[in-house]
Amino acid sequence: MNKAKLSVGIIDLNINNIFSIYQSCLKAGYRVEIINLKKKKLNYDIIILPGVGAFKHGIKILEKNHLNEKLYEYLAKPNSFIYGICLGMQLLFDKSYEFVVSDGLNLINGNVVKFHNRDKINKTHLGWNKFQIQNKNFRKIFKKFENKYFYFVHSYYAQPKIKKNIFASTEYGGTNFCSIVKKENILGTQFHPEKSGVLGIEFLKNIKKLKN
Repeated sequence: MNKAKLSVGIIDLNINNIFSIYQSCLKAGYRVEIINLKKKKLNYDIIILPGVGAFKHGIKILEKNHLNEKLYEYLAKPNSFIYGICLGMQLLFDKSYEFVVSDGLNLINGNVVKFHNRDKINKTHLGWNKFQIQNKNFRKIFKKFENKYFYFVHSYYAQPKIKKNIFASTEYGGTNFCSIVKKENILGTQFHPEKSGVLGIEFLKNIKKLKN
């Protein structure tokens, strides 16, 4: 008998095209549903918080629709798991310094800051790059993805205050930044698995192994 597929709910902030993440999760073998902003209860094995765009706008949408409160309630349940992608990862942190100082979801201690404006680098990290794993237990599951190319597009990056929450890092323009963060039942990646081809789909398949 086949094991029941895990359910994935994708939060639609209406600030990015979530079709690609939806399709990638289907290909990864999950039961997938788009979470309407007005949905009252979040009952999924995994919730994905994707996003592209400004931090302040993203957090305002969550707060306006009380999704921040619903996420806190969801995380209090046994076997809950949240995965933030790109802006979704950044929203997990305490604060962002993108344009103005904005409070985040306060789920992971740390701030979101801008890349240094150095000569010969674009302020936006755009394109394919690799990550190096910092956590030995994470390496057991994700070693095959280390030093493989994933797709990034961002001008700001997260700085976790607690180093053990940095599960992988990436170098860009002389800055070594956190590209995978994990704290208990919360995961975040700065790269987009849904834009990273077959390798990205394989990565999505493996995140279920991180559930507590």
